[in-house]
Amino acid sequence: MPFEAYRPPPGFHPWEPGRFYYGTVGPLFLRNLGNKIEFGFRCGEKHVNAASICHGGMLFTLMDIELGFNANVETGIPGFLVTVNMTSDFLAPVMAGQWVEAHGDVVKQTRSLVFAEGRLLADGEVVLRANAVLKVPRDLNDFDLAENLPPVYVP
Repeated sequence: MPFEAYRPPPGFHPWEPGRFYYGTVGPLFLRNLGNKIEFGFRCGEKHVNAASICHGGMLFTLMDIELGFNANVETGIPGFLVTVNMTSDFLAPVMAGQWVEAHGDVVKQTRSLVFAEGRLLADGEVVLRANAVLKVPRDLNDFDLAENLPPVYVP
């Protein structure tokens, strides 16, 4: 399906559509705000469970991706941050066709850990909140996220 068919909001670009795990759960989209990033996706048939609502695992996955990548951008730490712990609360269901957007914030950074919190919104309504503890890796700096980001979006 072409990019436009997913109707992402302004500033969102396809994110690694055929690579790694992102291609399996996607298509995912990313908006670069300079000092933050936001991920999103349009809930499709492959994302729903037997009850015809978006599978909680998909929502949890998107939040995990958002918190890790956004913490990387906010802190400027090179390489991947590794999720040590993440908790979430599901606040409302997500239906097929809805646009789901992930927002994250770094709460605190120490020498070896980053603490982050985030929210998922479906068509503007908060549907999930989460907190995560991320480990600052020593030898996982082979991937430079900054080199792979789309242009900065200025509303």
